[in-house]
Amino acid sequence: MLKAQPQLDAIEPEWAAAAVHEIGHAVAHQHAGLKVRKVRIWKTWFTGAVRGQTDIAESWLPNELLPGYLVACMAGPEAEMHWRVISGHRGKTVSHGDDVEFRRVGKGIDLSKRDARMQARRLVVEEWGRIEVLAAWLAESGSLRGGAL
Repeated sequence: MLKAQPQLDAIEPEWAAAAVHEIGHAVAHQHAGLKVRKVRIWKTWFTGAVRGQTDIAESWLPNELLPGYLVACMAGPEAEMHWRVISGHRGKTVSHGDDVEFRRVGKGIDLSKRDARMQARRLVVEEWGRIEVLAAWLAESGSLRGGAL
C-alpha cells in the first residue's frame, strides 16, 4: 500500500522550516553537480532546538565547483525564508553555520555573498515544487538518503 504524501502545513513549523532549509541545500548541491549522500534533521536532546545537516560525497572540491557550492550554502536559508513567506510562519532563519562556511570556502572566489544569495533565491523559486515535496518527506522521516532526492 502506498503511503500518502506528507504535507508541510501539517508539520510543526520549526521542524518544517528545518526540513525546507536542508532540502534547499541538497537540491542546490545537486544542481551544482555534487552528490548528496544524506540529509537529516533532529532535535537536540538538551534544548530541543531543531538542527539539520546535508552531507555531500565530495571531501575536496575543484575550483570550478566552488561557486556552485557557495550558492548551495545560501540555498538553505533562502529556501527557509521562501517557505516562511508563503506559509506565514514567522521565525528567525538560522544560518550562522552557512555564513561561516561561505566565508571559509569563499576566500579568493569571485562570488559575493549577495550574488550567491540571488542565485540561490532563483534556484529555490524554480525548484520550489520539488523542494516542498522532499522537505515534507524529510520532516516525516528525519532523514533521506541521497538516492531519494
